[in-house]
Amino acid sequence: MTQYRVVVADDDPVTGKIIHFVLEDEGFDTVVVDRGSKVFYEVGNVETHLVILDVNLPDINGFNLFRELRARRYSGPVIFLTGQGEIDAKLEGFKLGAEDYVVKPFDPLELLARVQSVVRRFQRSDQQSLGSIVRVEDAELSITSLTYFSDIVDPVVLSPTEMKILECLMRNARIIISRETLIDRVWGLEFLGDTNRVDVYIRRIRRKIETDPTQPQYLHTVRGIGYVYRPQQEGADDLPSATANEPTLDVDDGNLANHDTQ
Repeated sequence: MTQYRVVVADDDPVTGKIIHFVLEDEGFDTVVVDRGSKVFYEVGNVETHLVILDVNLPDINGFNLFRELRARRYSGPVIFLTGQGEIDAKLEGFKLGAEDYVVKPFDPLELLARVQSVVRRFQRSDQQSLGSIVRVEDAELSITSLTYFSDIVDPVVLSPTEMKILECLMRNARIIISRETLIDRVWGLEFLGDTNRVDVYIRRIRRKIETDPTQPQYLHTVRGIGYVYRPQQEGADDLPSATANEPTLDVDDGNLANHDTQ
């Protein structure tokens, strides 16, 4: 069962403690910070399902913080929790795309109910979209259009087989996936052939999604085990890499292309 993670930005320690207690008591993994700059770190480094923002933070206006979160590809829900109850402030919050706007002082149980409602709505939305879009940090894979893009590459078109491999790795981001598992997921249990075929496809994928395939920033080799999709900024450069010495398969791209039609 998923434990939903909520990041709360509020510089009032009493308010922060109340929110933390109420949400944690209902099973939410709750992180409270007192600066907007800390929100970027929390949301950027750990998967976050909801952000609750005070508008009047000491280092950045909550509305501007919301805009920056969207610019950094956080697409999850946001609730504003603030003392600004004027209609203009509320309209600004909803115009930006906030899911809710709660005015202080607030009833903790009402806030909890609003949080649960927002999370349920987004959970249903995620379930409906499963299989169409896969996002990992700044990268996005569209299953239906066979396209991939990230901060370092413009949209590129993948073959069906390339897409299946990359989908498996991105849906299991930060987890090392063996060649045997990839074969099972992509070609099925009845596959007969050399497991080195996976290495060939990995190199083809790297040529499309990496600026320098010999120094990958996203798709990494773990020597003797398999592959892992993990953005470079998360420390993927510390993983053992076999990029330069991967085994090769005596099959040219033309022959491989025939397998992509399946």
